[in-house]
Amino acid sequence: MSFSAHKIQTITSRLLGALALTYCTVGNSLADTTPPANDYPTQARVEYVFGCMNKYGGENYDHMYSCVCAIDKIAEKIPYANFVATSTLAVMSKTSGERAAAFRDAGGGRDAIKAFETFIADTESNCGLKKKKKAVS
Repeated sequence: MSFSAHKIQTITSRLLGALALTYCTVGNSLADTTPPANDYPTQARVEYVFGCMNKYGGENYDHMYSCVCAIDKIAEKIPYANFVATSTLAVMSKTSGERAAAFRDAGGGRDAIKAFETFIADTESNCGLKKKKKAVS
């Protein structure tokens, strides 16, 4: 089965629109509802911890424990569906080109991204994570 470039672009646009619509239906607030206990899949938690350790300077026990603390606190405050929608919106809004326009222009998206990124930074900081200062040469 062969797809033309137009069909692929149409499918991609529909998927991106559906993701933006999912964000809108999940709600404009990060914590609209009380999340069920442990609704974050184990794989999502592990991926967050690996990304977090990489962000803060590498894989070691200090970073691991602090990153686990952060994802646990995030999971207490934000339902998994909201976390996925908002983190996807944040990543996609930074993508260049017209494909990302649906994410950059999503109603309330920029405010949600700013609130999300501030919440994540505060949570990571409260768990003892601090970015390493770059060495001056």
